[in-house]
Amino acid sequence: CCPLPPPITVLIWVHSLSFPWQLWHSVELTEWVGLVPLPEADHLVSPGSECSVAGWGRTGLNTTTDKLQEAEQEVVSDGLCRERYRHYDPITMLCAGSPHTKKSAFQGDSGGPLVCDGMVQGIISNGDPDGRPPSVYTRISKFIPWINETLQKLS
Repeated sequence: CCPLPPPITVLIWVHSLSFPWQLWHSVELTEWVGLVPLPEADHLVSPGSECSVAGWGRTGLNTTTDKLQEAEQEVVSDGLCRERYRHYDPITMLCAGSPHTKKSAFQGDSGGPLVCDGMVQGIISNGDPDGRPPSVYTRISKFIPWINETLQKLS
């Protein structure tokens, strides 16, 4: 992973043009702070798609950082993920991080975004305890109907 240039990049998730949440402090949209749309319901990201993951997690087994890290990740096949993780469910999960690289989401990155083609496609969930790729992500597109229902109730 590589540190992102300052100021810190902040990803704010929005769906369509509505943004019903209120932030505690106003945020200025800049080159480093922006809006990231959500995918359509049940949209599938193809294996081989190039994505980006960001987080403040560990950078090694005993190494932490106070700088936001970013790494390019490749979506891998459901079959590869099933081989590595018995709990893997391709309906609600997706897998990214080519096994040929050493870059992966790691401990402390959970909850961070996986962005593919400018859309948040996944939320870092879990992975190998030693940080070897690939990592498992919650597949956001599967939950779009629930997200929309929740937003309607809150607005």
